[in-house]
Amino acid sequence: RHDHRLSAELPSYSENEAIAPPPQYSVKDEPVTLAMYLFKFGFLFPPFWIMGVFILFSTLRAPPVSEAAGEWLPEKTDAEKQMVIDRIRRVELKWARRCLVALIALVLASLVVGLASWAVLHH
Repeated sequence: RHDHRLSAELPSYSENEAIAPPPQYSVKDEPVTLAMYLFKFGFLFPPFWIMGVFILFSTLRAPPVSEAAGEWLPEKTDAEKQMVIDRIRRVELKWARRCLVALIALVLASLVVGLASWAVLHH
């Protein structure tokens, strides 16, 4: 057999032997934001990227307090709430910048295809 030599050299995987555990992968805990969804769904509907770019110019603030909904994050202090808002804003801006880059890439690719088509058809 062609694999006879290889089968004799395979290591055993018995439970008695000490095998190093597989590496642990860290999970980046990132809040889900509107800009993230706009970027991802922009591949299906590119105008979402335009809406994602507008997030670069908007501000993020705590939701208004209403009697029916209660207070936003009532267990946190004002400083902790501000830290949450800052973290969400950083993630939101990261995804909004990605929307901008994707939109610029789409426009440039469209220009190249359009100019190439025009050049081929008119010469």
